[in-house]
Amino acid sequence: PSSEPCAWRHKDLCPVPAGALSNPSFFNYGVESHEAYRRKALSSDIVEEQKKLQEADLVIFQFPLYWFSVPAILKGWMDRVLCQGFAFDFPGFYDDGFLKGKLAVLSFTTGGTAEMYSKTGVRGDFRYFLWPLQHGTLHFCGFKVLAPQVSFGPEYASEEERRGMVAAWAQRLKTIWEEEPIDCSPPWYFGP
Repeated sequence: PSSEPCAWRHKDLCPVPAGALSNPSFFNYGVESHEAYRRKALSSDIVEEQKKLQEADLVIFQFPLYWFSVPAILKGWMDRVLCQGFAFDFPGFYDDGFLKGKLAVLSFTTGGTAEMYSKTGVRGDFRYFLWPLQHGTLHFCGFKVLAPQVSFGPEYASEEERRGMVAAWAQRLKTIWEEEPIDCSPPWYFGP
């Protein structure tokens, strides 16, 4: 290690937005989005997305798995649309979340094979990284969560295997209304 001082640069990834804040001396995103919802001051695009959710019986989140989670654009959508007051409150979360009665399912592709996402695979059981998303976000907001639709490594699959993935998803969608939600509790994700 050098005895020279380190050079560093600061980048604020969450600058304080323009406009009236409920507490200008301390910015808290969750508080500000809740206050904006309460004052009916959310931007029109967020309100439109919330209306779509209110009208939906089933919400399918389709995405490529990215760093064991959703891509940043979908995470940003969740952060903005599923705000306190609209999707949950205190009290008013998990089974009492404001989106109760609605179904949600994750349909995603991975960058690796099914073996890689198994308990003994290099990436571990895919259920491990679904806990924050399915339980901590969707179930927290009241959704009944259906088992995920996972298409493992389509870029490594043959054309016939990719057609099979699409056909399996299409077949599942025909009977999806008959499915029982998963038990969003630790044993479903992490085993007994």
